[in-house]
Amino acid sequence: MPGNALGDTILFLLASSRSVLTGSIRFRRLRPSETTGSNDPMTISMTEYFRTREADRKKETRYLNVINKDSCTSCNSCATVCPVDCIYEVVSSVPSESYHQIDTSRCIGCQMCYRSPNDSSDLYQLTICPWNAIDMLHNPNVKPDAQSILEPYYRGPSRDLSWSKLEEYGYQLFLDGEVFLPVAEESLHRIFHLFQEDAWMYSEEDNVRIVTTNTEAGEGFIRYRATEEGRDLLDCMFHDYQRIFMD
Repeated sequence: MPGNALGDTILFLLASSRSVLTGSIRFRRLRPSETTGSNDPMTISMTEYFRTREADRKKETRYLNVINKDSCTSCNSCATVCPVDCIYEVVSSVPSESYHQIDTSRCIGCQMCYRSPNDSSDLYQLTICPWNAIDMLHNPNVKPDAQSILEPYYRGPSRDLSWSKLEEYGYQLFLDGEVFLPVAEESLHRIFHLFQEDAWMYSEEDNVRIVTTNTEAGEGFIRYRATEEGRDLLDCMFHDYQRIFMD
């Protein structure tokens, strides 16, 4: 087939299928009618997501997925296949700095944003994310360790802490430096109030806050950001994290 004809055929097939070939997985473009009102027909923004957010999952799941913002390009391949719509875009005024984040309190650990389970085996992985930006974890809320990796660093007055939940969100802070929570979920905010205590061991002499006390309120959500010292400490805590199932 002549070169020009071949090129025209490829362009026609791409246009008519309305799909995007990304890495080893093909996913369809969302039509505007399939979104929940975002101006961008390819994504759900954090504002729209939290405005219509549904309740947390009813029981703990074996796995949790977390997106690394430094690797994410906001291509939307993960959000397109999520069966519970718990993935949203953190929109930046600089398009290249936008990324997706997973609402881990609603994630059901189905693996669909990471790989296609029915098309994968021990020898072959049909991956969804073309940038390898998603970590799959053994959920710390299921069979928690005798001692959380965070516990040795805490020197505050609080007792009976929810270490497994602190670990879940601590890993998100470790990867992304920020977490978005729905305004109404007080139990989750209490977790972050612990991160805001000036009670986390930075050195033998000094304590630091992992999360800054200056939060940002949006429509339906609160944005928590890690401090510079907090990120250093999280790097130490999660340096050799044993709960990573796949990354």
